[in-house]
Amino acid sequence: MKTLSGLTAALLLSAYCCTALASEADDANREFIRLQESFSQQLRVQDNTPLRQMLEQQVRQNPLSADDARFIWELKQRQREDQQDKPTHGALYFVSFTIPQTGLKRMLTEARRYDIPATLRGMVNNDMKTTATAVMALVQDGSASGVAIDPTRFREYGIASVPSLVVYCESGHDVIRGNLRLKLALEKVVEKGDCRDEAQRLLSRGETR
Repeated sequence: MKTLSGLTAALLLSAYCCTALASEADDANREFIRLQESFSQQLRVQDNTPLRQMLEQQVRQNPLSADDARFIWELKQRQREDQQDKPTHGALYFVSFTIPQTGLKRMLTEARRYDIPATLRGMVNNDMKTTATAVMALVQDGSASGVAIDPTRFREYGIASVPSLVVYCESGHDVIRGNLRLKLALEKVVEKGDCRDEAQRLLSRGETR
């Protein structure tokens, strides 16, 4: 059973890594489009007629191929779909394997209790095998059912230190930083956060387990 659980963890980790890599590539493409649109906007508002005329001439002389135009359209379409599919409420628990093992096991156990995904910035020493071994050790002793590797979420919420809890909802999001028990961190959001209803929902779910 332990071997099967370990294999399951490795497969989950591989899926998470592939998803994160694909997400990172999409993120780079979206950032490229955003920068191009921002630059275009700057050109529109600035009184720089010669430069604008030169760029317009370049566009006329070098039109996008059908494949390039389709590629850009697909990127924009995927960006819109990503925004539509993105959950509007929930929570994320940002952790790292740099946290001492005893503390990390406690954090992951609490995250599982409140059904909050544990999220890592990257792999241990940038090595898949080392990371898979570390995750399997946590899964086999029951500390976690799995972790996600997603550096884009760290950037999205400006997470620079761990552990950090993010509770997000349609009103925005709340960040609680520091080595607090998850219950206490959620209670802080309930007290004064924008997403107090979501934090209360998570608390209530955890208390029933």
